[in-house]
Amino acid sequence: MPELTIKEQDAETKDAYRKHHGIFYRAGIVMQVLGAALLAVLYPLGNPFYTLGIMCFESGVLLAAIYLVIERPLVKKILLLVIAFGLVLQIAGFYVAEDYAGLAIMGGISLVCAGAAGMASNEAYRMKCLEGWMLSLFGFPTIIIANLFFKENHIFNSLCFSGLFLLLLSLAGKTLKQFMRSGQKIDGNR
Repeated sequence: MPELTIKEQDAETKDAYRKHHGIFYRAGIVMQVLGAALLAVLYPLGNPFYTLGIMCFESGVLLAAIYLVIERPLVKKILLLVIAFGLVLQIAGFYVAEDYAGLAIMGGISLVCAGAAGMASNEAYRMKCLEGWMLSLFGFPTIIIANLFFKENHIFNSLCFSGLFLLLLSLAGKTLKQFMRSGQKIDGNR
């Protein structure tokens, strides 16, 4: 077997790097879908374990944001900062006065959802899919505004969580299908 030149080795390394980025990015998207599914099923039932859905969703958002490949690095940095600040705000919600704890936790969840909306708009722009635009322009903003500025409504939230799950499931399906079809073009995020 002939020895590879440095240029060929660099090309193979970049391909492997992009493939791992693509795999972890899509794993984050799948975690978001699983978290949204748990939330859509457990929240309407009043099961206290619906918070596992929130944690799974937020872990998926963070993982996808870390491995997001985007042409503008500043946008990725802003998304990561918003998501990280949202996670820190949620953790701080357990240590602030009881009067402000709920608002801090909801504010943190809202910031993570804002980061997820940013990634959904990236997918919508990149793949020209309606689901990404619906998530980024209507789905996430509706749930954020409704829970931050109005009293929590169990029925409204249940319907919104189900809608978010269906939109995320469709978007994830298109993203995964595009990744599987990419063949030689390993980096599907460009």
